[in-house]
Amino acid sequence: MKRILSAALAMAILAGAGAAEAQGRNRVQIDQRGTGHGVAASQQGDRNGSVTVQGGRGHYALSSQSGYNNFQRMDQYGTRNSSTTRQTGESNLAVTAQDGLRLQAQTNQYGYNNVAGTAQMGTNHRAVTDQAGANNASAIIQTGNGQDVTVRQRGEGNISVVVQSGYN
Repeated sequence: MKRILSAALAMAILAGAGAAEAQGRNRVQIDQRGTGHGVAASQQGDRNGSVTVQGGRGHYALSSQSGYNNFQRMDQYGTRNSSTTRQTGESNLAVTAQDGLRLQAQTNQYGYNNVAGTAQMGTNHRAVTDQAGANNASAIIQTGNGQDVTVRQRGEGNISVVVQSGYN
């Protein structure tokens, strides 16, 4: 119930800020299965796309896109995972897929032609991708238990790859 109220509050805040109004060519698809999920999605601009599939129990997802031709997809299975994606600019792509228990992913992209991917399996992981500029690419994969990573890239043409496994 708390996650549903949080999602409702987030939508109210976004609506109050004028961000809830979307152009006709923006697309949002949300498919929730299981129980206790919360989702908030906001798009402003043109030709933005968003897909959220959750499954399992107790997930929370927040997506916010502003600009042109941005796309994001989140898949969460398992239990109590949370994912936040914020994109501003043009032609940015963010993909997050989580499975397991209490996984947290956050992706922030500002600029154009940035690509971010996050894949987590296991328990208690945290992954943050923060990119600003143009033509940056980041991929994070974590397995096991208790992994934590933050990637921050500024400028143009940066590439990062992080793979972690094991137990913390």
